[in-house]
Amino acid sequence: MNDQASKLRILKKTQFQPLKVSNSVRVIAVTSGKGGVGKTNLAVNLSIVLQKMGKNVLLIDADLGLANVDLITGITPRFNLFHVLNSQKSINDIILEGPAGIKIIPGASGLYSLANLSENEINCLIKAFSNIDMSIDIIVIDTGAGISKNVINLVRASREVIVITTPEYTALTDAYAVIKLVHEYVEKIHLVVNKADNYKVAEATAQKLINTSSKFLNTTIYYLGFILEDKTIFQANMEQVPFYLKFPNSLSSKCLLNIGRKLLESELDSSTENQTVGSWLKKLLSFMLR
Repeated sequence: MNDQASKLRILKKTQFQPLKVSNSVRVIAVTSGKGGVGKTNLAVNLSIVLQKMGKNVLLIDADLGLANVDLITGITPRFNLFHVLNSQKSINDIILEGPAGIKIIPGASGLYSLANLSENEINCLIKAFSNIDMSIDIIVIDTGAGISKNVINLVRASREVIVITTPEYTALTDAYAVIKLVHEYVEKIHLVVNKADNYKVAEATAQKLINTSSKFLNTTIYYLGFILEDKTIFQANMEQVPFYLKFPNSLSSKCLLNIGRKLLESELDSSTENQTVGSWLKKLLSFMLR
């Protein structure tokens, strides 16, 4: 307990520097209540869509159990945050150039052991993230699936979250479980319905979650849209190419494009303030050290 308290005091005293080029970033966690609903596919392909819309996007692969960003993008990372903590590499050394120009921090499983870091390692990580030497507008965090403490902490540290579900009943109830655990901490909760047979099924699914969250949690859920069940996604995954790049004219890609547009529109009319990378990391550390 004393060790944890000591680390929290360090956080309170820490002055974070913003990114060298961008003063603030929009931090969006992508999560789901259960695996197999297409969370990582959404995180990767949405990052590409946002990049093509003129935003500089950094994708953090924080799914420790099933880190699939490299599988979907066809990238083979050699280094990750552990090499930064061990002073073997700088943060800029491990950031990879991804499809369509997105930047990727691969297999960031080091984020899941923050509570066990020494004071020196915490200071090292703080300094590393403060020294990201590139312009970033949006950070997309691909969290693990489920409601483990590590996943929930990553979501709570972000100002915005995209919860992805399918029309399947178990996926819907698990999505609600996530919302229940994070709604008091995040400022905006978005919803995407994946693997829908048609838009009516998707909207009926979304409405169930919206109504339940409003009634029992007094929380507003912002529906971004849906992605239709589409075999081209499977084909793209088999070739380790993001489906938006492999099949840009497919139904799934058109659905994703609409989601990206709506997400950027919400930035314009939202009262949600952006975070600095330092403030996001500080918030994440505070949750991890509790």
